[in-house]
Amino acid sequence: MKVHILGGFLGSGKTTAITSAALLLIEQGKKVAVITNDQGKYLVDTSFIDSNNIPSAEVTNGCFCCNFNSLSDQLEKLENTIKPDCIFAESVGSCTDLVATVLNPLQLLKYKLFDNITFSVFVDCRILLDYLIGNPLPFTDAIVYIFSKQIEEADLLIINKIDLLPAAGLLKIQELANQQLGGKLLIFQNTLNKDHIQKWLDTLESLPMRRREALDIDYEIYGKGEADLAWLDEEINIQSDNDSSWGQAISFIETMVNEINNRKISIGHLKFLLKGEGISHKISFTTIVDTLWKNKLPDLKLSNVQMMVNSRIAATPEVAREIVRKGINSISFPGILVTESHEQSFTPGFPNPTHRITREIPCCEECRCIKSINNSQPETCLCDCNTNEESCCRFQ
Repeated sequence: MKVHILGGFLGSGKTTAITSAALLLIEQGKKVAVITNDQGKYLVDTSFIDSNNIPSAEVTNGCFCCNFNSLSDQLEKLENTIKPDCIFAESVGSCTDLVATVLNPLQLLKYKLFDNITFSVFVDCRILLDYLIGNPLPFTDAIVYIFSKQIEEADLLIINKIDLLPAAGLLKIQELANQQLGGKLLIFQNTLNKDHIQKWLDTLESLPMRRREALDIDYEIYGKGEADLAWLDEEINIQSDNDSSWGQAISFIETMVNEINNRKISIGHLKFLLKGEGISHKISFTTIVDTLWKNKLPDLKLSNVQMMVNSRIAATPEVAREIVRKGINSISFPGILVTESHEQSFTPGFPNPTHRITREIPCCEECRCIKSINNSQPETCLCDCNTNEESCCRFQ
């Protein structure tokens, strides 16, 4: 079994890429599973993946690094139940330092679970272009710090959504990325292009097990960047007497997006999953809002629509709730019944990884493998390979 870890900022296209890759591999006769991850509990991404009949599991209420044991438990469960050829594990979009807190611990503690582990970092090409040019990004300095560390940490960087750049912009980002990020393996990708997804999968297949350098990272700035974002999750049910529930759901979304724009609030990601009478449709917004989004939607007549909302915006939880409330008020008419459930809004807690393994040094005389520099188990041998080789077999 192979494990493919995905990192990258909110809205960079990780879930779409995973779904496309999983469906392509299933079409080729492979067994695939997906692990989603979020600070919240009610995830649009998991429901969307489930709607495509892809086996999935969740790590919720915190990132992989802070819930390492939950991640490893889900890997073991999937291995024991469906025995997949590969598992895609998508980390929270506001998370970084994954080498030290996720990949190194997996390679040391859970290496018997997999044949290889890869690490892809996704980035929206339009935001990366501004970043490489030196233009200001629409986030606080602490959030930009997380974004920059994600790029720094990548050994395989997927520069995604290239179909959204004009030809001149694509040439520019290719030039700048090769100049400034030339030490990394770069893939310029349109995740909606089947050939591009196959190229990514072929690259993953060719990557060997390898050592990775942990980040030099300031956790105070990292923690502040996470705290600068508000998480809101909610489920909303819309019933109508005149089969207008679909239109009311779209009106709710439009009100939310307009209110966020009017308040000049930056979007990390804003996701909606609409379900009703055999229909399941995902609508997503990122930092750069598609102004023509409504033109791409079907016109449906439905009496009942269930809508899941995941909002990650650069605001406070109170502001996030106000925006949802305005959206609900905008569709509260006679003959329309709106009910809410599973509402939660918060800012992520300070990152507190279960393990942080930053380097390898010689171990005891009986086993010259790895001694961990680990905040929870300092100076403790974590590997049981019992080899007499100069270094641990998991890092050859």
